[in-house]
Amino acid sequence: MQISISVPYDEQRLRRTLRFLANRQMKPYRILGVAFVVLGAALIALDLTSPAGYGITAGGLALLFAVVPITVASGMRMQSAAVKQGYHLSLTDEWAQVSYPLVESRFRWQGLDRVVETPEVWYAMFGKAQALTIPKDLMAPEQQAQFSAFTANLPR
Repeated sequence: MQISISVPYDEQRLRRTLRFLANRQMKPYRILGVAFVVLGAALIALDLTSPAGYGITAGGLALLFAVVPITVASGMRMQSAAVKQGYHLSLTDEWAQVSYPLVESRFRWQGLDRVVETPEVWYAMFGKAQALTIPKDLMAPEQQAQFSAFTANLPR
């Protein structure tokens, strides 16, 4: 496999990637959020004037609905200026190489945990919180088919 594409900076793609990664880490917080909402509702049912019940419910709702958007916004603010210049992506049978104008990274496919496919991109997961975004819309149909066949043959 030899695929080479230029990937312009796309803020929405970066937001989707950060949201994808944040959502993967949020399961314990969502469970805690549901527990807080139920506990808060029970306290409110017992005493409508209970400030603790309203506070616990508000905290649970924040865990359910506010943490991911806050995490994504924070992640966007923390991005290096080098990332906001677009990159060149080279995929071979052995390596995935990302070359920004000021930064370069190489990932050996042997270190890959898995590939998650969405309608817009593939996320090559190197660990639980590091994903290489491989956009489909910038690839020719033959390249998409080639990469899809390559990922199907990767050891799981």
